[in-house]
Amino acid sequence: MKTLKPLPITYITDRESENRMKWFDKYKYPLLNAITLEQEKKEECRGIDFLSLQSAITFFGELTTGLKAGDGVRVYFASPSGDGTVNEDRCGILTLIFVKTKGTSDDPPYFYINDQKTSAQISSNGAKEWVHNYQLLKRDRMFRTLSYNDRLGGHKETKHIWFSLKQMEQTLDEMKYQAKEHGLIVSCFGIRFTSYTNKDYVFLGSKIPNHKRRERLTICFTFIGANGDIGIKDIDPVEFAKRLKLTKDKSFGDTFDTGIPAPPPSDTKEALDSQI
Repeated sequence: MKTLKPLPITYITDRESENRMKWFDKYKYPLLNAITLEQEKKEECRGIDFLSLQSAITFFGELTTGLKAGDGVRVYFASPSGDGTVNEDRCGILTLIFVKTKGTSDDPPYFYINDQKTSAQISSNGAKEWVHNYQLLKRDRMFRTLSYNDRLGGHKETKHIWFSLKQMEQTLDEMKYQAKEHGLIVSCFGIRFTSYTNKDYVFLGSKIPNHKRRERLTICFTFIGANGDIGIKDIDPVEFAKRLKLTKDKSFGDTFDTGIPAPPPSDTKEALDSQI
């Protein structure tokens, strides 16, 4: 008999996932898509898929190998231009760059997911160019999509987010679990570009939070089945209900822009940044 565990700390409800995707589609995507069409004559993408669930497991395993408590993984938003230009007027399709961190400091090498949907290494200089392209154009223009209070308070759009070792390990464990128990349903894994909304998200059993920062670009993880993205709840509703009960019994909660499930935007200047 298999042992059920609480839901991973990177889990959010289907409703919240849908809300964040809708917010991204309404406020972030049109602006991003307009820039990408202008620059590259291509439509903006909405996320990244791995070649298979196993390839995602392998990649997340490599990212967490050698990490200790207090370490983690930084995920930069990046935008490589087709011609390699790096300036305020040039960028390409939105993507992500991953790097281990010792504490919260980058510990290269840097990685991205290539057109073959597998991980590939990129030089520090190349990674910096991709990140600068995003920050100098797309990030600056998305400032207008933030809340009035955020803009008034001098807050800025997301540059990168940082996942703790615990968050990465629990996500990896969930992938391994689904591959073992529901491999006939789950075939792949993806990362979606989303946005926090103008509402606080309260996981079942949690206290109502009170946060100032809202509406920033973020990401979410998703499993993929025969008909597209599929949440943990839809993979096995009966099993999900049992795991949800375990999660509630442990008083586990998830609030937006606080580190669970996606960390808040970093306000510090990190290794690849062109901006604060």
